[in-house]
Amino acid sequence: MAGIKIDKEKNEERFEFISEQYYWGTNFSVLVDKVTGVTYMATMREGTRITPLIDKDGKPYIDPRFGSR
Repeated sequence: MAGIKIDKEKNEERFEFISEQYYWGTNFSVLVDKVTGVTYMATMREGTRITPLIDKDGKPYIDPRFGSR
């Protein structure tokens, strides 16, 4: 993607861990992409799956801390 930069010299991580919950044998984690602000849920059981969380309008939920970048 053009225009998206992560400062490799500062060893800046693109994703930030928000929370984790264990439910019925599955780990659910919430992550945010610090470049785009899009928030994802990852499930970790028999492989990892990641899906964007959506807002009430059906659009990807944008974390307000990062969405203006």
